[in-house]
Amino acid sequence: MELLISFLSDWGYIALFICMALENMNIPIPSEIILGFAGFLVSQQIFSFWPTIIIGTAAGIAGSLLSYYMGLKGGREFMLRHTAKGGLGAKKLIAAKNWFETYGGIAVFTGRLLPGIRTFISLPAGIAHYPLPQFIAYTIIGTIPWTIFLVYTGEILGENWMLLLEYKIEIALISFLTAGSIAVAFYFWQKSKKHEK
Repeated sequence: MELLISFLSDWGYIALFICMALENMNIPIPSEIILGFAGFLVSQQIFSFWPTIIIGTAAGIAGSLLSYYMGLKGGREFMLRHTAKGGLGAKKLIAAKNWFETYGGIAVFTGRLLPGIRTFISLPAGIAHYPLPQFIAYTIIGTIPWTIFLVYTGEILGENWMLLLEYKIEIALISFLTAGSIAVAFYFWQKSKKHEK
């Protein structure tokens, strides 16, 4: 963590972009550290709030697109090869593909709000050949609130920004409830549209 903080301190926005892009390519760099510390730098007037949000979001989208592309080109075999150590088997890969084919954009959007799968979700989207324009749109919509939340919280906490790491369970719970509520609302909205037809 100290190396990451030092990198962000020394290289500023460039480091922020690189770290967030890597995190969204499934490199294990917690966004709570990257964006939380970026928020702290905002509180110290080293970073500015909106440029931080824009760069963090743009980097997240760039990393997600690379993951999507790897899933698109590498396919199911790529996922099996690179997730074997994590215990993700063929059945789960097929289930993920079916999830995207059935629910499409809402799976991309809500997935971006869920710690643990938010960066991983791009790979099965690519494998499922989910349409790129929709993938980009839902990735943007899902990435912005996550970025704003962590940067703003880091700014408010100031020197205590590392509390973000201590409250990861609470953040995850809020995220799951938010994503779940959106998914349920979307389901009933889709159902009402079908009845109207």
